[in-house]
Amino acid sequence: MSTDPHDPTTSRQDDSAADAVQPSGTPAEERSSSPVEAAEAAETAVSGNPLRNLLCNLKAGLRISLLLRVTPGQLCVTPGALALLAVLDFLCNLGVSYLLVGRSGSFAASAVPGFFFHLPLVLFAGYLAARLLSRPVLGCGLAVALVSLSIPIELGHALLERLALFRWLEWLQPYLDAPHYYRFYGWWGLCGLLFLLRVPGTPVARRVQSALLLVLVALVPLWFFSRADLWVSAGQGGSESGELQLNESVLAAQGRLLDSQLASLLPGERGRSHFYFVGFAGDATQDVFLKEVLAAQQVFDRRFRTFGRSLVLANNPQSASTLPFASASNLEKALVRLGQVMNRDSDVLVLFLTSHGSRDHELEVSNPPLDLDQVTPEMVRKMLAKSGIRWKVLVVSACFSGGFIDPLKGEDTLIITAADARSESFGCGFGEKFTWFGEAFLDRGLKSSFSFSDAFVKARAIIRKWEEEQGETPSNPQIWVGREIGRKLRQMEPELAGKTKVKARP
Repeated sequence: MSTDPHDPTTSRQDDSAADAVQPSGTPAEERSSSPVEAAEAAETAVSGNPLRNLLCNLKAGLRISLLLRVTPGQLCVTPGALALLAVLDFLCNLGVSYLLVGRSGSFAASAVPGFFFHLPLVLFAGYLAARLLSRPVLGCGLAVALVSLSIPIELGHALLERLALFRWLEWLQPYLDAPHYYRFYGWWGLCGLLFLLRVPGTPVARRVQSALLLVLVALVPLWFFSRADLWVSAGQGGSESGELQLNESVLAAQGRLLDSQLASLLPGERGRSHFYFVGFAGDATQDVFLKEVLAAQQVFDRRFRTFGRSLVLANNPQSASTLPFASASNLEKALVRLGQVMNRDSDVLVLFLTSHGSRDHELEVSNPPLDLDQVTPEMVRKMLAKSGIRWKVLVVSACFSGGFIDPLKGEDTLIITAADARSESFGCGFGEKFTWFGEAFLDRGLKSSFSFSDAFVKARAIIRKWEEEQGETPSNPQIWVGREIGRKLRQMEPELAGKTKVKARP
C-alpha cells in the first residue's frame, strides 16, 4: 500500500514510529532534562571575562552571607574562578590586617600554607555532595560558595574591629575573638549549610546527608584550626634572632647573672642623691627591645651617673648568656635588692620597661620556650611597695601603656608612657634600633636635657610629627608628675648639669 508523504496522517504515523524505537523502560523525565537541570545548565554558562565571573561570585557570596537563597547555578563555577577567589581572599586578609596593625607589623610568611588549608577540605566536601545529590556543579561549586561568602564576613569583622577601637564601642572586643579558621565561624558555617540544604530539585534526605558530610569533612576540622593573619603585630611573626637554646651554658649563666649584677651594685651615700636604673626588655621575638633597653642604660650611665648603679633584664636569644632573663620574679628580686642597697630617703629609681603592650594593659613577657607571666601595673605596684623605694621614675615604652598610670601614680612618682591607655605606639619593627618613643625620648630628649618633663614634651612633639607624616593614629604619650617627685628632680638637675663627664660603661 503506497503512502503520500504530504499526507498529515502519514506524518503523525512517522512520529509515532520514531517514538516507538526509543529504548523501552526509560522514564520520560530521564529522556529529557528536568526544568531545574535545564535552568542550572543555562545559568552556569561561565563568562569569558574573569573579572565578571569574580563579581558574579562575590555578589552570590554576599547574598549567601545574608542568608538569602542562592542556587549552584547562580555561581560561576570553574577551577579558575575558584583560584581567583582564593587569591582575592588572600589579598583581602593581607590588606585588612595591614590596615589594622599598621606599618610597624610584618608579613607572616609562616601563615601562608595554613591560609589555604581549607581548600582541599571544602573541595572534598563538594565532591561528596555532587555524588550524593547528582549535581556535578557542586564538585567545585560548594568551594566557590564557601570562599565567596567568607570574604564579606571577613570584611564585616574587620570593620567591627576598627570600630571597636573607639571608646564607646570597646564592649565589642570580647565578641571579635577568632579562635577558629574564619572570623564569625559559626555564621560562616551556618550559611554554608543553608546553601547546601537549599539545592533545588533534590530529595530533602539527600540534602541533609550532604550537609552532615560538610560538617564532618570541613567544618569540624576547621573549628580546631585557627588561620593566622598575613600581616601581624611585631612580635607575632616569629623571632628576629631565632629561638632560645636552653643548653647547659645558658642555664649555668642564668643561675649566676642576676645575683652577680645585684652584688656589684654600688650602695647609696648619706647626704647625696643618686639615680639607680633598672631596664626590662620583655619580648624576645624582636631585637628592638633589647637594643632600646641597652641604649637607655647607656644614656642614664653617661648623663645621670648610674654607672655601677644600673642593671638590665632582657629576653633575647642574643643575650641569654650575658643578661638575666626579664621575668616577673627576676624584676621583683632586683627591686627588692635595690631597696636594700639604695638610700631610700634620697636616691631615685628609674624603672624603664619596654615591650609589646596589650589592651588589657599587660606588658608582654615572652621568651619561648619558657612560659612566663605577663607584667601588669598591679604587679609592679606590689613589687615597688615590697621594695620600700620611695622616689620613682617609671618609663613604659609599649602600646596602651597609659594604663600603667592610674595604678602606679603617687606624689613621689613620675610616670611617662609611650601611649595612652587606648592607643598603640609605633616603631617596634624588625631591624629597628629604637621604637618611635624610645628614639624621641632617649635619643632626642634626654640627650639634651636633664629634665624628664622637658624631654617628654620634646619627644611628644617629635612623635606627633612622625605620626602625621606616616598617617598613623596618634599614640598620645602621657606623663604624670607627683608633686614631691617634681620638687626632688628639680633639686637634682643642677648637680647633673654641672658634672656630666663620668666613667662610661664599656
